[in-house]
Amino acid sequence: MERSELLEMLDAADMVLVGIGEDFEEKDALFQEESYRRTCDGVAAAGVEWVMPYVNRFFLEKNEKLKTALHALGGLVEKRNYFVVSACMNGMTAGAGLLPDRLAEPCGSYTKLQCSKGCEGSIQPVEDEFLREVEQCIQGEKEWKALRAPVCEKCQAPMVFNSLYAEHYNEEGYRGNWERYTKWLQGTVGKKLCILELGAGLMFAGILRFRFEKIVALNQKASMIRVHRSLYQMPDEISARGKSISQNAVDFMAEMIVL
Repeated sequence: MERSELLEMLDAADMVLVGIGEDFEEKDALFQEESYRRTCDGVAAAGVEWVMPYVNRFFLEKNEKLKTALHALGGLVEKRNYFVVSACMNGMTAGAGLLPDRLAEPCGSYTKLQCSKGCEGSIQPVEDEFLREVEQCIQGEKEWKALRAPVCEKCQAPMVFNSLYAEHYNEEGYRGNWERYTKWLQGTVGKKLCILELGAGLMFAGILRFRFEKIVALNQKASMIRVHRSLYQMPDEISARGKSISQNAVDFMAEMIVL
């Protein structure tokens, strides 16, 4: 799919809904790096697997293709009436330059911490000092065993990443923007809506794939672009208003950048 064709579909729409799926975790790319695999071994040996999301984030921040793809996404939607729903939890979506109130992350994000026991009001951003300590461990300047998780100010329990992988997931972190999203979605009824679904597999199909298919089926003015390396197919009932692209979604978006 050429960039001009993508722009033509977006330009024809009154509103644009973007779904960001698991492809943007770039797990395959991470494991191709020897330094990453070596770091994983060190984390496992020290028994501090809880820190892996921030190890991933450290290496992903050096992934130029991912950053290019997110920058391209931001450029495509910035002047449109858009909303982005992301199932990607690495926090890199913020690099797309999206408006903070136009991004819903129902699965959570590793940019935030919460009390491991689920205390209300415990959500807080990750401190830069903690990230520096993780970097020091990765670079061998500090022992992994010396790394300590922040603690909850209310109950002194360890803080964990505010994501659905937490035993007591605190949904306060995303609820406000999810409510904005559902209200925005109500405004798409009867409008020309274009859905751009990027790298969404079956892991969070109820948030992205199946929900998006239902939206297109109900709104006869809606169209959809689905990008996934293997699960790119669409149901017959909406295929006439859809475009299926068999490609890694990060690769696809990176190719859409305007130099």
